[in-house]
Parts: sequence; structure tokens; C-alpha cells
Amino acid sequence: RAVPSPPPVEQLFAALAAALRTPPERTMASAEAHRDKRAKPGYILNPFDDALTKKCDAMMKLLMKRSQAVHFAKPVDWKKMGLHDYPKLIKQPMDLGTVSERLTKNYYIRLEDWANDMRLVWKNAFIFNAPDSMYFKAAKVLSDMFEKKLEDFEREADAATTQSLDAMERCNLLLNDMKQNPLSEWFREPVDHQALGLTDYLKVVSTPMDLGSVQKKLERAQYLSPDDFAGDVRLVWQNAIEYNSTASMFGVVAGILAQIFDRRFAMITKSAGLDPGRPIPDRPGWPTFQQKKKFYDICTKLTLADLNHMVGLVQQSCQGAVQQCGQKEVEVDVDELDMDTFNKVMQWATSKAKPVKAEG
Repeated sequence: RAVPSPPPVEQLFAALAAALRTPPERTMASAEAHRDKRAKPGYILNPFDDALTKKCDAMMKLLMKRSQAVHFAKPVDWKKMGLHDYPKLIKQPMDLGTVSERLTKNYYIRLEDWANDMRLVWKNAFIFNAPDSMYFKAAKVLSDMFEKKLEDFEREADAATTQSLDAMERCNLLLNDMKQNPLSEWFREPVDHQALGLTDYLKVVSTPMDLGSVQKKLERAQYLSPDDFAGDVRLVWQNAIEYNSTASMFGVVAGILAQIFDRRFAMITKSAGLDPGRPIPDRPGWPTFQQKKKFYDICTKLTLADLNHMVGLVQQSCQGAVQQCGQKEVEVDVDELDMDTFNKVMQWATSKAKPVKAEG
């Protein structure tokens, strides 16, 4: 909970750049394409029940046992700690203890409601602390762990649903959830780059986009397919990372949102279920499938001692990518390696890799 002095508000918002201009509207081929694609009224996606509440409670207890969770277990006592800027920057304080209490009192209606309170904890840490601080890094580690487990809950809930919605209706539900996600605060409306003094914004970002513009296009039935819709949403995250860098607060947040969106969208298209051998879609600002494949090939040439050393390198800068498997074994989840860590480890592994001797 303790935090170093935060950057000034002007610095925080100077990097805002995930959005903007909607491309020219496409002409629809038929009147049928203009049907209202909004979700059926009264439909509740992934509602809480006793079984789900118990799973979430167990997951919270596990998460709070992590060493990083000590910083977020209780409300920040900013007066006692002399953090006078805290209430100026953090408009919605949240902590794991409060979330846990709400969960036991059946406060949440949907799985996403609970998830968003958890994300609010990480968001506040991201806002108030510099990206290289221990508090920012701790929040990122916990966020990665949380989202990974949440995916299991989402898949179980999706498999159990009996409500029939078409793909575009589910896209609308997904977009609403993305807009309600606390981390999406900076991506819901076009950024006024002129007012913010971002004079180079349009030089860097060729096609601005934001979630509000996506919503308008969806309501007007301007998307011919779910993939068209997904392309615009992904553009929001790509623009943010391209303009701000992967390591910036906005880059980190955009990367998290990109992961959330892609896994939820995969459930809509059923691509993961229809083609289990299909690699995870490339995420903006993260290693591509081809880069990860090359990394795997290089790792097969490393000695056991080199592999152990490589795991140590990953643990130093990207703890969320290292998973404990038993008492003496750990594994590195390459899909969770951020770009900086991946490049560092890739360079080291390449220097250590020994060429395989040809047989015969």
C-alpha cells in the first residue's frame, strides 16, 4: 500500500492516446444488415450462484496468500502515510479485503462485477505508482494470475449457459463489459489530442479508434461480421501501445485489456473449441507466435543448467510467467512473457544455444 510520490496529473494524462477518429462508414449491402444487434433485454451473462461464489472465494484466499497481496489487503491509509495526493488521483479506492467482504455478502450479481472490483485494485496501483515501482509490479503480477484463473471460470460459465444469443449480440455484451472494466477508463471516448497537446499523435497513430466509436458502429449495424468488430476493438489497444510504449502505464493496461478481449472473443467465435491446435492470437506489444516458436527451438538446445538460469532471469522481471509445479519444479509460460523480458531472455538464450551436431 505504501507508494512513492506519483507523477503529476499532467504527466499521467499527457500520454493518453488510445482512440479517436472513426473511419468512413461502410455502405451496407442490404436493409437486413441494419437489424438491431443489441442483446436481448433482461439477459444476465454469467450470474453468480452458490457454486460460483465458493470458487471465487477460494481463488481470492489463494491470491491473498501471495506475497504481493500484502500491499493491497486493506484500504490505503493515505492520511497516516502522508500521501496527500492519493484522494486527488484515486477516485474509487478499493482493496482485496473489501472485495472479499462483498463477495461473502452476495454483493455481486455477475462474475464480471466481482472481476471489475478486483481490477479496480490493480488500476489504482497502476495510476498512483510508477511502472518501475514494486507496487506497480506487484499489481501486474496479481493481475496476470487473476485473469488466468478468471478465464477458467468464464469457460465453465459459458459451457453451462442455456441462453441462445447470436454472435453479434454476444459482441455487444462483450463490448459493454469492456466499457465497464475499470481499466478501460482511458479508452471509452476519443482523445482530444489537440486539447492535450499531443501534437505528434496523428503522425504516430494512423487510424485512431475508441470503444465509444465501436459502440456507435455496432448499434448502427456497420460491422458485417464479428471479426470486423474485433478488428476495431483491437485497434484501440494497438494504438495505445504504439503511442505510449509497452512499458508505460497505458501500454501495460492496454496489454491487459487486449488479453481479456481476445479470450472473451474466442468464446464468442468458438475458435478455441473448434480448433484446439490453433495458437493464441498475436497480441499487440507482445511476442508473436513465430517469435515464441523460435524461442522454443532455441531452448531445446540449452543445457539443464542454462535452462535453470533462464528461469531465474524470468523470475527477476516477470514473475507472473513462472508457475510452480510441485516442490522442486517450475515452468515458464511463454504466453505471459512481456516483450522486454522476452527480448532479454531471447538474447541470452541465443548466446548460450549450442548448434546441434549433424548425425552421420
